[in-house]
Amino acid sequence: MTTEQSGWAILRQTVIGSADIETTSKELRETFGLSEGFADPILEDVGLADETIRVGPQTHLEVVGALRDDVSIAQWIAKGGGGGGYALSIQVPDVAALVAAAEAEGVRAVADQEVYGHRIVQLHPKDMGLLVELDEIADPAVWFWDDIETTPPADPVIDDVVAVDVASADPAAQAARWSAVFGIAVDESDGVPQIALGHRTVRFVRGERPMLTAIDVALTPDHADRAGEVEISGVQFRLAAG
Repeated sequence: MTTEQSGWAILRQTVIGSADIETTSKELRETFGLSEGFADPILEDVGLADETIRVGPQTHLEVVGALRDDVSIAQWIAKGGGGGGYALSIQVPDVAALVAAAEAEGVRAVADQEVYGHRIVQLHPKDMGLLVELDEIADPAVWFWDDIETTPPADPVIDDVVAVDVASADPAAQAARWSAVFGIAVDESDGVPQIALGHRTVRFVRGERPMLTAIDVALTPDHADRAGEVEISGVQFRLAAG
């Protein structure tokens, strides 16, 4: 599929799996100066607890955990020995085109439903390296949670997610698969295969456990001197000036 066929894709939400979402959410808020989040009201029906935390005006960090032992994230956390980067939510204008491209690559869908008036398809984590949610919202300036009011943080340390690392046994093959699904060329200019989803980047790195392993976040001007790294729920956060 060509870039013209796929249109555009924007990384909107980065999801962290945790055995203790209250502790993980609190650590994220306190470390990064973020406000209290909100829950996705439909997740409780499928056995998940969550908190979605706004980061700047256009993206979110979501923490999810199990309400029951029989849901897949409980098994994923137990198998991996702890939390980690669990999923990405990616906004696209035409889910059908990407589903067709995914099927051509042998990528399986694990869910296909209408949520809040929009088609959502989730792609199998064993095929994509983590759970990938495709959210069909035709206007790139609009997102699911725009209408949810939250208290602006008094002193935010970060204001954007700019890149994520997806680990797998074969990063080059994983990058090629994502490229085919999204119709976006792989960039290897810095030696790491990656694709751009809007102004955010997905990098493909080698790792024993297929998952999202790292998140790059942009420091606000008032905290530009806090560059460094911190680990939260099995995910490495890299802080750099925006």
